[in-house]
Amino acid sequence: MSSIDLNSPEFLADPYPAFRRLRETAPLFPLQPGVWLATRYAEADRILRDPRFAKDYLSTVARRYGPDAVQEPVFQVVNRFMLVMNPPEHLRLRALVGKAFGVKQAAELRRLALDVAETLVDGFIAQGRADLMAALAYPLPVRVICAMLGLRLEESLEFQRETQALARVFEMSRLVRADIDAANHAAQVFDGYFRAICQARRKAPGGDLISLLLRAEEGDQRLSEDEIVANITLLFVAGHETTANMLGNTLLTLHRHPDQLARLKAHPGLLPQAVHEALRYEAAVQIAARTALEDVELGGVGVRRGETLYVGLGAANRDPQVFPEPDAFRIDRPDTAPNPLSFGGGVHYCLGARLARIELETALSVLFRRLPGLELPDSDRPRWKPSLTIRGLERLEAVW
Repeated sequence: MSSIDLNSPEFLADPYPAFRRLRETAPLFPLQPGVWLATRYAEADRILRDPRFAKDYLSTVARRYGPDAVQEPVFQVVNRFMLVMNPPEHLRLRALVGKAFGVKQAAELRRLALDVAETLVDGFIAQGRADLMAALAYPLPVRVICAMLGLRLEESLEFQRETQALARVFEMSRLVRADIDAANHAAQVFDGYFRAICQARRKAPGGDLISLLLRAEEGDQRLSEDEIVANITLLFVAGHETTANMLGNTLLTLHRHPDQLARLKAHPGLLPQAVHEALRYEAAVQIAARTALEDVELGGVGVRRGETLYVGLGAANRDPQVFPEPDAFRIDRPDTAPNPLSFGGGVHYCLGARLARIELETALSVLFRRLPGLELPDSDRPRWKPSLTIRGLERLEAVW
């Protein structure tokens, strides 16, 4: 396979046939000199777990946009996200922030997600139809993360444009100047907003996540205000984009497989397995990035120090060497196989994975219970976003 057009409408609508060809012919595919795309599970999993492949964010920015680009406000802010840090700094941040997402908090998070889902359905059930992306998929995780952070929902809803602009920084495709300008503006808006909230919470702390982070300690370590502001921004943006798109993808997938949907409705206890399979089958996050810290042989290919590796999470999740009949969606797929890579792997395994599963399971259970006749009339012609890193729907029209 000599070339692949990652921006073609055909690829964006259904990337999996192209991924299959790559796995068979070029499992480590050269996108350009010094930039590779891994599509097999073995190489993808190794890249995510091997410390010789790590984050090198500002160096990557400099290679893509020139050395002066590292001074752009958005790249400076993102460089403080724990998402792009390596140990030991990453482990210190994760230990402090992760206390809000632990097993002990799961019951409270599930109660919160249930309350939000019920309220949202109350707001549109009488209409008989809705765009579920706008009416449920986006508002649910936004309201949950706002409640966790102690934010006023009215203010947070004003940041939709800034959230999308900042999320584009993680796109595999190269940003144009207008994208960087919009992301810079978004980074500065969030910085000012969350810094002011931090100052207010220092004076009047509460039980919210921001207050907890302001006084959190791990040994003799504390978070600086810059670290708190940056990583609250990360949680806020991630709370908008990843779970929202995964909920839309899951609903679409279930309705495109009516036999599996019927089985799930008949056996609600299969819901966690159905969500697990949907995460494998149509992951919202399709791409992760790493940099080689030294010369490494990978999949029979020599990767040089400083080269970029894009991990095809969605491609690895369809690897037949790991998942038998990978293009089949089966909610009772045996759990003997390795986990799909939808939440990444290694030290950067998604901190919010437990919350995302809770939100997905809760939203689906509420919809099935309250809208048993729900149908997706356009399920055979979905409108996918023109994005490589995030796979999600622009709209999801439903009737009942």
